[in-house]
This record gives sequence, C-alpha cells and structure tokens, in this order.
Amino acid sequence: MKETVEDVAHQIFFDICEKKPTDVDVFFLESINFPKMEYLPRTIAYIPLPRMVSGKNIFEGIIFSDYETGQETIWNLFFATVCHMAGHAKVTDFNIYKNWIKRKDKQKAYKIIEFIEDIKVNDFLNKSFPEYYQDIKKINEVFEVLNQKDNIKKPEYAKKKFTEYFNIKNIDMQKIQNDIIELNQEKNGKILEIADVLYENQNNILVENLPYADHYFNQKNISWKQNIMITPEGLVEKNVQNFIGIWFEQLKRRAKVRKRYGGLTQDLNFDKIEFAPENIGEYLRLKNATHMFLKKLSSQIKLIPNVMDDGVPEDMGLLQMQAAIQAVAAQNNSIQIFEQDDYRRIEEEWAIVLDTSSSMRLKFDEMKKFAISLGEAANEVNSKNGKWGFFTFNNNFRIVKDHYEKYDQTSRARIGGIEITGLSFIGDAVKLCTRILERENIERRYIFLVTDGQQVGTMGNTKDMEEAVMEARKKGITVIAIGFPEGNSKIFNMAMPYENLRKTVAKFVAAYSRLSGDDL
Repeated sequence: MKETVEDVAHQIFFDICEKKPTDVDVFFLESINFPKMEYLPRTIAYIPLPRMVSGKNIFEGIIFSDYETGQETIWNLFFATVCHMAGHAKVTDFNIYKNWIKRKDKQKAYKIIEFIEDIKVNDFLNKSFPEYYQDIKKINEVFEVLNQKDNIKKPEYAKKKFTEYFNIKNIDMQKIQNDIIELNQEKNGKILEIADVLYENQNNILVENLPYADHYFNQKNISWKQNIMITPEGLVEKNVQNFIGIWFEQLKRRAKVRKRYGGLTQDLNFDKIEFAPENIGEYLRLKNATHMFLKKLSSQIKLIPNVMDDGVPEDMGLLQMQAAIQAVAAQNNSIQIFEQDDYRRIEEEWAIVLDTSSSMRLKFDEMKKFAISLGEAANEVNSKNGKWGFFTFNNNFRIVKDHYEKYDQTSRARIGGIEITGLSFIGDAVKLCTRILERENIERRYIFLVTDGQQVGTMGNTKDMEEAVMEARKKGITVIAIGFPEGNSKIFNMAMPYENLRKTVAKFVAAYSRLSGDDL
C-alpha cells in the first residue's frame, strides 16, 4: 500500500496523544490557512495542507515563491502542527472551562484558555518528545523576531509595556507558568483560579500567533510573510524528508487521477473536482455502527449470479475428498469434486455517488451508513473481476475512490471525511458518472445514486436530472436511486425510499438480484 502524507501524519498524531482514532477526529484540509481545534461535543483537529495559489505555494501564513527552496520549512511547520495538535488532544480537557467561560467576553476568555493550554502542551512535549520540542523552540525563536515588528503596532503591546513600566497590576508571569506546569488534571480548581487572575490582567499576555498553533478566533487578517527558511535537525529532519518524498509521489498520483477527469467535465456546472478530505476515525465509527448490515450486504450480493451458468463446474474451490475418491475409482470426470464457494460472476463496473448537499442534512447520518455499507460490498463483489468508484457531489464533485485506486486506508478515510454543504447538482453528477463508466468496454455498468432527489442550483432542475438519467440508460447503464421519494422514480431502472438501514439493505439486495436476473 502506498503511503500518503495524511496516513503518516495520522500515525504520528496518535502516537503522541496515545488515543484511539475513534476518540479524536483529524482532518487534513487544503482549504484552511491555520490549524484549529474543537473540543466539544468531541475533539476535532483541523490541520492545513500546503496548496498552490496563483503559481505560488502558501502554508500557514507564509508565501513561498518556489516550492523546492521552501519545502523543508513547509514540512517542518507541518510536523510542528501535528505535534502541537496531538499535544492538545493529550492534555487539554475543555470541560474544565465549560462553566468558567460563561458570561465572559469570548475572545478574551479563549485568549486565556489558549495561553494556559499551550503552556501545558509545551511542557508535555518537552518531557515526552524532547527532540520534537527542541525543533519547535527553534520555530518559536524565528517567529518571535518576525512578530516583534507586527506586535509593536498593536494596542495591546503598548498597554503591556505601559503596565510593565509603571508596575500597574503587574503579575509574576513566570510564577504563573510554573504553577500551570506543576498542576495536574486533579487540580482543576487551581487552574481556574489562575484563569481568573489572567482574565483580570489581560495586558500581561501578548498573543504570539505562531503559525502551527491553533486559535479559536482564527487569523482572518493574515500578515503574510515571504520565503521564510527554517531548517530542521535530527529526528525531525528525518520526518520532514519523509514527508517531502511522500508528497512528491502523492501529487503525481493525484495529478494522474485528475487528468482522467479533466476532459469529462465540459458543459457541467461543478465548481471543481477534488479529493474528499480524510477522517479515518469517523470511518471506523461508521463501520462499527454498520458492521452487521455491511457483512450481510456484502455476502448476499456476492452470491447473486450475474451470468448464465454453462453447466461446467470450475476446477477450483474446496476439495471434497469423498467425491474425489469416487471420481478416480469410477474414472468419471463429470463428478464435481470441488465445492464452489460462490457463484460465477462476470465483470461489472459500479459508480457509487452520494449527495452531500445541504438538503440531505436531516437524513445524512443514516444514508451515509448505507453508503459505507455499499462501498464495502462493492469492494467484496468487484475485488477479483470488476471496477468501482465512490464519489460525492454538491456544487463540487469529490473523488472518494477512483475506479483505478485500491480501496485502502486513504479511500476509507475519505469516506469518514464526507461532510454536508452546498448545492445539489444531481443531473451533472449522473452525467459525469456516465462519462466515467463509458471509458471501459464492460457489459454491466451501474450507477448507485444515493440522494433525496432535491436538486438545487442548476437550470432546469428536475428536467435536467431526468434527461441525465435517461441518457445513462440509453447507453446501457443501470441507474438505481436510493433515498428517492416514492412517486417520482419512474425514470430510474429502480428506485427506493430510505427507511432505515435494515430495510434499505434488504430492499437493495432484492433490487440488485432482480436487475441481475433480468439479463441472464
């Protein structure tokens, strides 16, 4: 299995925080500039990935005119971000502040919380991962110099200097930092006492805005910095060089996949085609929640024949010893000596496409469970002699698994990263899936469309969808709609409303069996 940056970073994250992927969600996103942490109702870490804008690479508030010269800095900061966020997942218990934050100025309160928790994270990393922390200290020193010029212009900087000069309500910050380090989670009351003191003495704290550190109020007005160079050392350098190599190969693979879709999107309304974000923890929770139905769907579909039996048994399967002895004794080659472990199947090609538009919000948790069950079944059914892809759509078309990709941890993590947002271009999604399936000369092709049928955002709406479905059917593609309301489903080969996972799995198996049998 080929590694990805997300796979490796994910492993580092959980090695540091010593928690299970089902306990903490980790997203790696190209759409954000800085990391962000959420703690309630569950812990979620959002970690940025480098991206290119107008021919220049940007990462965490820094513009790199040339990737080659900036790659060590980019991945050094990325590594520091993973370590810092994992540190929070390890030591930060936001429930301590849940009541304390009430009736306070939110921005000021979060400033205090972040100050306290960053001290705890740094202490944890320093004691448990000293080589990582020493490299983070180097980054801090570089940005301390860079931030000085920006800080001088800030009103809070002038207030802090005024307070220090006249000793007005000045507090011993070093003592407070030492107290925070000495405290453990059993002394939450003491932490809140410190938080009260700091809240009343805001002028003693100047926000440093380190690029790898999370902030509840994320930096909106970015003071972009140019071509900063930070050279990693030791163990961190080994990790950075590993990221550089993996990223290069990863970009090549993804560029190859994108190229295959480039010529298929003409006249469609999608804003862009992209890969779905990853969240392996959410995938694992979904798989645990659907395990029974997933297994049932996979095993039953796999046993449905899709080709007429020619009456000649295959010389493969489980050897039946008694039958073998009888065949040799009677010199009768027609005696079947192998027990067939499944029915013969010819090659099929599947495109599973899941509607992730805002209209799906009420049903999405349940329909997502069905989609993951269908994905696992697709892998079982088509692993030997078939191809399948998994996609999502709103006003963007996202690749979860391309037909030529393996169904590995990356693809599974993308299922976990599926989120609800945006418009609903059902017609365009069917058109694009049709074009994808047309590329191969395969007799049996299916589009499994999981949607509520509410198309929003394209001209023609329902008519556009109907024309797309009918065009797919004319080209010999079977279109099955799951979740479509009754009474509006005549355009599909088969459609069924979504009731619950148990009933929908049963109906789907029956529908697939019927459609497969029609062509025998």
